[in-house]
Amino acid sequence: MRKTCLNLLNEDVVNQISPHFQQLYQEVFADYFSRDPARWPVFAEPGFASMIEFRTLQLSQDQRLSAYPNGPELQQELLENSTMPTGRKKPNGKSDDMLAFAAALSKNWENPSSVENVVTMPCDPAIYGSMMGTLANPNLVYSEYSGMADQLEKNVVRQIASLVDYDVTQATGLFTQGGTFCNLYGYLLGLRKSLPNAKFTGMGMIEDYRILNSQGGHYSNMTNLSLLGVDIRNKTLRIKVTDSHDIDLDDMEQQLRACFTVNCRVPTIMLTMGTTDTFAVDQVKLVYDLRNRLCEEYEVSVKPHIHVDAAVGWSMIFFNSYDFANNPLEINQATLIGIERTMERVKELKYADSFTVDFQKWGYVPYTSSLIMIKNKDDMKALENDPENFSYFEHDLQGQTHLQSTIECSRGAAGLFGAYSALKYMGLEGYQIILSHCLQNANYFRSELLKLGCVRLITPENQGPSVGFRLYNPALVTDVDAEFEIEQQCMTNPDYAERLLRNNSWHREIFNQCGKVGLYTNWVEFISRSAYNEYDKYTYIPGEKAVFMNPATGRKQIDTFIANIRRVIGC
Repeated sequence: MRKTCLNLLNEDVVNQISPHFQQLYQEVFADYFSRDPARWPVFAEPGFASMIEFRTLQLSQDQRLSAYPNGPELQQELLENSTMPTGRKKPNGKSDDMLAFAAALSKNWENPSSVENVVTMPCDPAIYGSMMGTLANPNLVYSEYSGMADQLEKNVVRQIASLVDYDVTQATGLFTQGGTFCNLYGYLLGLRKSLPNAKFTGMGMIEDYRILNSQGGHYSNMTNLSLLGVDIRNKTLRIKVTDSHDIDLDDMEQQLRACFTVNCRVPTIMLTMGTTDTFAVDQVKLVYDLRNRLCEEYEVSVKPHIHVDAAVGWSMIFFNSYDFANNPLEINQATLIGIERTMERVKELKYADSFTVDFQKWGYVPYTSSLIMIKNKDDMKALENDPENFSYFEHDLQGQTHLQSTIECSRGAAGLFGAYSALKYMGLEGYQIILSHCLQNANYFRSELLKLGCVRLITPENQGPSVGFRLYNPALVTDVDAEFEIEQQCMTNPDYAERLLRNNSWHREIFNQCGKVGLYTNWVEFISRSAYNEYDKYTYIPGEKAVFMNPATGRKQIDTFIANIRRVIGC
């Protein structure tokens, strides 16, 4: 598959943008990302308008402070002031100087060069919706405190359930504070179902158990376990990853069998749909089948809970019903084939017991807007706490929300309102157009990198927005693929380890020399991994990455970035 992807990337004709698609993209960008007060009157507010005006200058980080009116003086005041005003300040209809300054000089995700990570500018309707939610100020934790907002949450849950082919009458979900909390719920659901006594006795006084997650998963996969009181060193099994960075099914089967053979419980299996740096997508259906088969074989009564961290990749569900044969949006060939291949795995999300949805990432909703989706609403019963702890709530109203099952005692609704508004206004077609624009940029970037001749793409078969790569000194390396294979053997050959360090140092130096020109890329310590040695140990291989989620990014920024690399390297 990797050879097929590379062949496509090497053909310029399959990476072209059709005029029809370009027109659709321009319409969608104008309607939903332009901050146009004629379309969205909220942006006419004086503070918003001045902030937008300044940020459209698209200044580099070192230019922004001096370019802002009285910028250095405002910064000094911000740094030195430590007292609260004693008197009142009358509103005058104007923006507050310090608020406007801090907002304007916050990270500018609207800048077309901003591709550092899985963060992007929110869309206009989501900003509008979030402001509505902030103004209303409902608390989603309890129906009496949320009112109609509770029904709005259920509405969004049904929409997402329908898109992934969950039974909308059985599915449930709740908005929470970021993807980490969603993954925390995923772990907790498994622990409470498999080890119900842990709710009362803690993690140290229960049956033997092991938590399974991937070596390629997000770091919250481990920090959440620490928060839950799991003995990470002795109770966690980190499953190997393949060369494509998805979870190794053979290793998973071996580990599951080892657990079930000695009656060791496995509360949760944590999978990933779209890793942060390389967009690896685990095969949920095969894990689902493996779990069911081994549970039947070993007569395991409570099956491990399968949670999928889809914080990055969930947005691909918008292509579940796309007509790939007729391709009505005229997505270019390289990207169309990549999306279709990715969708073979994304469609397997319906086999997960729960999954994470981060609207705040590739859903273009402001922070924080995250949704934990749960396939079977009865699973929430395992999380229920003693009703006596909720004595100051109306008894008849307690069961109308997930009050007794939630981690939080307060759940704000700004993220929910933003998500609802984004879904309503952009619709499937709007999301398909923007996501395709991002993926076409990613493939164009891959194609241009390959033309340099000194670049090894990391997992180009993972056709997502994340593009990882390693640069090699053309004076020393003539075959980047062969050199990368040598580097992967660094755990068993000291000479190869030295070559890895040499190449790392050279690429890092070039990264620093290039600076932030065209694209604001990031240095990543774990862009790939070495081969496993005889003890199943491995080491990180670093590199550079760009994540094409920014709807404002275009080929102009990519061309400028590539030209700058050529200038620095001299190729």
